[in-house]
Amino acid sequence: MRRLTTANRNRYDIYAEVLMVLRFYDEAGISQIGRRANIPLDRARSVVQFMISRGLIVKFENQEKRPKYLYKATTRGDKYLELYKDLSILVVETTEEELDLLDRELME
Repeated sequence: MRRLTTANRNRYDIYAEVLMVLRFYDEAGISQIGRRANIPLDRARSVVQFMISRGLIVKFENQEKRPKYLYKATTRGDKYLELYKDLSILVVETTEEELDLLDRELME
């Protein structure tokens, strides 16, 4: 997946990557979120907690064995991701095709 390097990402980029992970997998545990968004586990926990407090994602107990808790994007989180993509096109001069490519590469 083509990503911004960790040094070049701001918190809004990281929120968007977490939401892209949750959009692709529908629901995911904290380890999977951290791995796929390319952030350390301790930072993933704090980012996810912040996003929960802002209503971008929800946490729920997994009825199966592991992981114990799963996370899922909310409608508000989906709206954030759409706005993020629109702003990226305007501000960073990222084309719609490049954003679609990022979404497809996340599937790998």
